[in-house]
Amino acid sequence: MFFIIETDERPDGYVVLSEANQWENWVGRVTPQVVHAEVRRRLRSNLKHVLVGLELKAALIDPHENRGVDGRPMLFESYFQNLIQEFCVGAVSVLEGLGSAHWLAQNGLDGEDAPAVYRNHWRPALNAAFDAAGDYGLDEAVGQTLAVRDKLHQDRLGARENIDWHSFSYGGAFVPASCAIRILLQSEAEFIPATTNLR
Repeated sequence: MFFIIETDERPDGYVVLSEANQWENWVGRVTPQVVHAEVRRRLRSNLKHVLVGLELKAALIDPHENRGVDGRPMLFESYFQNLIQEFCVGAVSVLEGLGSAHWLAQNGLDGEDAPAVYRNHWRPALNAAFDAAGDYGLDEAVGQTLAVRDKLHQDRLGARENIDWHSFSYGGAFVPASCAIRILLQSEAEFIPATTNLR
């Protein structure tokens, strides 16, 4: 039996790397202070839980993929793809939330009136804030993550040839999504929980 636990009392479980509240400082540091206090509070409240969820998913995805030729699988293949899909959805939430906050700040808005911030706005704002010179490849990683995440939509089944779970592969989906998150984590890195596996 596999246990997800808070301490390392059981050797056959996942030990919690960080708790949600440990992510609050980092989210707060990378969110522009000109954004309305209540908007910042909500963003911290949402993203801290998403980041903890990403830690757990990464802790299952990586060992399964990198288990070696003779290694025993950790996950049934559909679970593996589901976890990658969930990692991509969570990563997009982080990218979208921080990108939207930076777009508001860059346009002299505080977000109190809850304007919709669209992808073509938040994506360049995210790049300007976290990879302005393009040295780290953030825009490419975000683009790949969005492209594969969008395959989740099932509302136009006849519009695309391949709407399937095989798109949620380790290299095609998890790698760019985790790369995008790691690029963000380079900013204010001293405020990231020391034990996180998202580095």
